[in-house]
Amino acid sequence: MNHFLKQHIEAMGIPYHDNQIEQLDSMLDFLGEWNQKHNLTRLKKKRDQEIYHVLDALSADPYFKESHVILDVGTGAGFPGIPLAIMNPDKQYHLVDSNGKKVAYLRALVQHLGLNNVTVYHNRVEQLPLAEVDAVTARAVADPEVVMSLTKHLNPNVYILYVGRHCPDTAGAKMIALSVPESDREHWLCYKENK
Repeated sequence: MNHFLKQHIEAMGIPYHDNQIEQLDSMLDFLGEWNQKHNLTRLKKKRDQEIYHVLDALSADPYFKESHVILDVGTGAGFPGIPLAIMNPDKQYHLVDSNGKKVAYLRALVQHLGLNNVTVYHNRVEQLPLAEVDAVTARAVADPEVVMSLTKHLNPNVYILYVGRHCPDTAGAKMIALSVPESDREHWLCYKENK
Protein backbone atom coordinates (compact mmCIF):
# COMPACT_ATOMS: atom_id res chain seq x y z
CA MET A 1 0.00 0.00 0.00
CA ASN A 2 1.30 3.45 -0.93
CA HIS A 3 0.67 5.27 2.36
CA PHE A 4 1.93 8.59 0.99
CA LEU A 5 -0.72 8.69 -1.73
CA LYS A 6 -3.41 7.25 0.55
CA GLN A 7 -2.78 9.87 3.23
CA HIS A 8 -2.86 12.81 0.83
CA ILE A 9 -5.80 11.61 -1.26
CA GLU A 10 -7.74 11.17 1.96
CA ALA A 11 -6.71 14.68 3.10
CA MET A 12 -7.87 16.07 -0.26
CA GLY A 13 -11.34 14.67 0.47
CA ILE A 14 -11.38 12.35 -2.55
CA PRO A 15 -13.31 9.11 -1.91
CA TYR A 16 -11.22 6.01 -2.61
CA HIS A 17 -10.94 2.27 -2.22
CA ASP A 18 -7.63 0.64 -1.31
CA ASN A 19 -7.48 -1.04 -4.73
CA GLN A 20 -7.47 2.42 -6.37
CA ILE A 21 -4.42 3.42 -4.32
CA GLU A 22 -2.81 0.15 -5.40
CA GLN A 23 -3.63 0.92 -9.04
CA LEU A 24 -2.04 4.38 -8.75
CA ASP A 25 1.06 2.82 -7.22
CA SER A 26 1.17 0.14 -9.93
CA MET A 27 0.85 2.89 -12.56
CA LEU A 28 3.92 4.65 -11.11
CA ASP A 29 5.93 1.41 -11.03
CA PHE A 30 4.96 0.75 -14.66
CA LEU A 31 5.92 4.32 -15.59
CA GLY A 32 9.27 3.85 -13.86
CA GLU A 33 10.03 0.74 -15.91
CA TRP A 34 9.10 2.33 -19.24
CA ASN A 35 10.71 5.65 -18.36
CA GLN A 36 14.15 4.02 -18.11
CA LYS A 37 13.98 3.08 -21.81
CA HIS A 38 11.69 5.68 -23.35
CA ASN A 39 12.05 8.93 -21.37
CA LEU A 40 8.31 9.50 -20.96
CA THR A 41 8.62 12.09 -18.18
CA ARG A 42 11.46 14.24 -16.93
CA LEU A 43 10.48 13.39 -13.33
CA LYS A 44 12.56 10.33 -12.44
CA LYS A 45 11.97 10.03 -8.68
CA LYS A 46 8.81 8.25 -7.58
CA ARG A 47 8.07 10.84 -4.87
CA ASP A 48 8.19 13.63 -7.47
CA GLN A 49 5.86 11.64 -9.71
CA GLU A 50 3.47 11.09 -6.79
CA ILE A 51 3.30 14.84 -6.13
CA TYR A 52 3.61 16.46 -9.54
CA HIS A 53 1.80 13.86 -11.63
CA VAL A 54 -0.70 12.03 -9.42
CA LEU A 55 -1.65 14.55 -6.72
CA ASP A 56 -1.48 17.39 -9.24
CA ALA A 57 -3.92 15.55 -11.52
CA LEU A 58 -6.28 14.70 -8.66
CA SER A 59 -6.24 18.23 -7.20
CA ALA A 60 -8.82 19.23 -9.85
CA ASP A 61 -11.01 16.14 -9.39
CA PRO A 62 -13.97 18.06 -7.86
CA TYR A 63 -14.24 20.25 -10.97
CA PHE A 64 -15.06 17.20 -13.09
CA LYS A 65 -18.02 16.20 -10.91
CA GLU A 66 -20.69 17.01 -13.52
CA SER A 67 -18.73 15.54 -16.45
CA HIS A 68 -19.02 11.92 -17.53
CA VAL A 69 -17.13 11.89 -20.83
CA ILE A 70 -13.74 13.58 -20.56
CA LEU A 71 -11.14 14.24 -23.24
CA ASP A 72 -7.49 14.64 -22.18
CA VAL A 73 -5.66 16.47 -24.99
CA GLY A 74 -1.92 15.89 -25.40
CA THR A 75 -1.98 13.46 -22.49
CA GLY A 76 1.70 12.50 -22.78
CA ALA A 77 2.37 9.82 -20.17
CA GLY A 78 -1.32 9.89 -19.15
CA PHE A 79 -1.61 12.95 -16.94
CA PRO A 80 -4.11 14.02 -15.79
CA GLY A 81 -6.27 11.38 -17.51
CA ILE A 82 -5.06 8.11 -15.99
CA PRO A 83 -5.17 9.11 -12.29
CA LEU A 84 -8.62 10.66 -12.84
CA ALA A 85 -9.81 7.49 -14.60
CA ILE A 86 -8.52 5.28 -11.77
CA MET A 87 -10.38 7.35 -9.18
CA ASN A 88 -13.57 7.68 -11.28
CA PRO A 89 -14.30 4.26 -12.82
CA ASP A 90 -17.88 5.32 -13.63
CA LYS A 91 -16.67 7.98 -16.13
CA GLN A 92 -15.29 7.59 -19.64
CA TYR A 93 -11.87 9.04 -20.50
CA HIS A 94 -10.52 9.62 -24.00
CA LEU A 95 -6.76 10.25 -24.06
CA VAL A 96 -5.18 11.60 -27.23
CA ASP A 97 -1.54 12.16 -28.12
CA SER A 98 0.35 12.43 -31.40
CA ASN A 99 3.52 10.80 -29.97
CA GLY A 100 3.52 7.12 -30.96
CA LYS A 101 5.94 6.11 -28.17
CA LYS A 102 3.68 7.60 -25.49
CA VAL A 103 0.56 6.08 -27.04
CA ALA A 104 2.20 2.62 -27.05
CA TYR A 105 3.04 3.08 -23.37
CA LEU A 106 -0.50 4.22 -22.55
CA ARG A 107 -2.11 1.29 -24.33
CA ALA A 108 0.15 -1.11 -22.43
CA LEU A 109 -0.60 0.71 -19.17
CA VAL A 110 -4.38 0.64 -19.68
CA GLN A 111 -4.19 -3.10 -20.31
CA HIS A 112 -1.84 -3.62 -17.34
CA LEU A 113 -4.23 -1.78 -14.99
CA GLY A 114 -7.40 -3.25 -16.50
CA LEU A 115 -8.93 0.18 -17.08
CA ASN A 116 -12.17 -0.39 -19.01
CA ASN A 117 -13.07 3.30 -18.93
CA VAL A 118 -10.09 4.59 -20.95
CA THR A 119 -9.67 4.82 -24.72
CA VAL A 120 -6.30 5.92 -26.12
CA TYR A 121 -5.96 7.58 -29.53
CA HIS A 122 -2.82 8.07 -31.61
CA ASN A 123 -4.18 11.03 -33.46
CA ARG A 124 -4.45 14.75 -33.74
CA VAL A 125 -7.34 16.09 -31.68
CA GLU A 126 -8.97 17.66 -34.75
CA GLN A 127 -9.34 14.18 -36.29
CA LEU A 128 -10.77 12.29 -33.32
CA PRO A 129 -13.73 10.01 -34.08
CA LEU A 130 -15.81 11.52 -31.26
CA ALA A 131 -19.08 13.39 -31.65
CA GLU A 132 -18.94 15.34 -28.40
CA VAL A 133 -17.59 15.27 -24.85
CA ASP A 134 -18.65 16.76 -21.53
CA ALA A 135 -15.25 18.19 -20.58
CA VAL A 136 -11.91 18.90 -22.19
CA THR A 137 -8.79 18.86 -20.07
CA ALA A 138 -5.11 19.29 -20.83
CA ARG A 139 -1.97 19.90 -18.85
CA ALA A 140 0.64 22.34 -20.11
CA VAL A 141 -0.01 21.42 -23.76
CA ALA A 142 -0.75 24.82 -25.30
CA ASP A 143 -2.36 28.12 -24.43
CA PRO A 144 -6.00 27.63 -23.37
CA GLU A 145 -7.30 29.48 -26.46
CA VAL A 146 -5.46 26.99 -28.70
CA VAL A 147 -6.86 23.95 -26.87
CA MET A 148 -10.35 25.46 -27.02
CA SER A 149 -10.04 26.20 -30.73
CA LEU A 150 -8.83 22.66 -31.52
CA THR A 151 -11.71 21.03 -29.59
CA LYS A 152 -14.65 23.36 -30.25
CA HIS A 153 -16.16 20.84 -32.73
CA LEU A 154 -16.65 18.46 -29.77
CA ASN A 155 -18.93 20.99 -28.07
CA PRO A 156 -17.75 20.38 -24.48
CA ASN A 157 -19.74 21.80 -21.59
CA VAL A 158 -16.57 22.90 -19.82
CA TYR A 159 -12.82 23.33 -20.25
CA ILE A 160 -10.75 22.32 -17.22
CA LEU A 161 -7.16 23.13 -18.17
CA TYR A 162 -4.13 22.73 -15.92
CA VAL A 163 -1.98 25.83 -16.51
CA GLY A 164 0.81 27.91 -15.08
CA ARG A 165 0.06 31.04 -13.08
CA HIS A 166 1.01 33.32 -15.94
CA CYS A 167 -0.93 31.72 -18.76
CA PRO A 168 -2.50 34.16 -21.24
CA ASP A 169 -5.87 35.63 -20.32
CA THR A 170 -8.78 33.68 -21.72
CA ALA A 171 -12.07 35.50 -22.19
CA GLY A 172 -14.75 34.22 -19.84
CA ALA A 173 -12.40 31.86 -17.98
CA LYS A 174 -11.72 31.70 -14.25
CA MET A 175 -8.23 31.13 -12.91
CA ILE A 176 -8.46 28.82 -9.90
CA ALA A 177 -5.55 28.08 -7.54
CA LEU A 178 -5.19 24.37 -6.79
CA SER A 179 -3.82 22.91 -3.58
CA VAL A 180 -1.35 20.09 -4.25
CA PRO A 181 0.01 18.44 -1.07
CA GLU A 182 3.80 18.54 -0.61
CA SER A 183 4.28 20.68 -3.74
CA ASP A 184 6.68 23.62 -3.78
CA ARG A 185 5.09 25.04 -6.94
CA GLU A 186 1.94 26.95 -7.80
CA HIS A 187 -0.79 24.93 -9.51
CA TRP A 188 -3.65 26.56 -11.43
CA LEU A 189 -6.71 25.73 -13.48
CA CYS A 190 -8.13 27.72 -16.34
CA TYR A 191 -11.84 26.87 -15.96
CA LYS A 192 -14.31 27.94 -18.61
CA GLU A 193 -17.90 26.92 -19.11
CA ASN A 194 -18.83 26.65 -22.77
CA LYS A 195 -22.18 28.37 -23.08
